[in-house]
Formats: sequence, structure tokens, C-alpha cells
Amino acid sequence: MKKFIILVIMILAFFTIDHPLIKEPREKLLGEGVSLLGESTKVNRNPAASMAKSNISAQLGLSESEHEYVEKTFTTDDSVRLFHLRYCRERDLNLYFYDDRLNTVCKIVSESLAQKRVK
Repeated sequence: MKKFIILVIMILAFFTIDHPLIKEPREKLLGEGVSLLGESTKVNRNPAASMAKSNISAQLGLSESEHEYVEKTFTTDDSVRLFHLRYCRERDLNLYFYDDRLNTVCKIVSESLAQKRVK
């Protein structure tokens, strides 16, 4: 019981003393704890977009401009659907991907949308 009371006093002292030797590590520890909790509660609301981006990057060797285009274009699931409609179904002209590369991107996008529907 005596050890428990000493532990409680130490914890209270750690959170109440504003000395620079104690304050800096305390703020760092609390900041890391809050960021860890914040990251663990984030929900991926755009699974098709995330899957499409990662698969395109993995399967195709992208140039810097293509990578920027993919990051900008596949931000939400709706933007993935719009890309699929425009460039895969209606065969509109895409300035970054064409021919075999566009077919590969369309296949990846179709698979991502199909997996989203399954879940």
C-alpha cells in the first residue's frame, strides 16, 4: 500500500510540476499519446481510391508527373468512378496514360471498384 501511495504521488508530481526538466518530456509523451490515439481512430473512407493508387504505383513505373496526376486524381471513391467512366468506358483521351498503360490503369480501377462493392 505504501508503494502505491508513493507511485500516485510521483504521477501527480509528474503532471503538475512545471519545471523545464519535467515539462518537456511530459509534453512530448502526451503529444505522442494523443497522435497515436488520433491515428488509430482514423477510418479509411475511400478504400477504392487508396487501393487504386497503391496498385497503380506498384504495377506501373510512374514518372514524377504521372505520380502527381494519380495522387491528385484518385482522392475519393467518386473521383475513381468518374475516371473509370470517362477514360475506361467512354474511352476519352487521357494525357498521362494511353494504350497499354491506360488499359492497365483501367483494369486496376475496375478491380478496386469491384472490391469496394463486395465489402
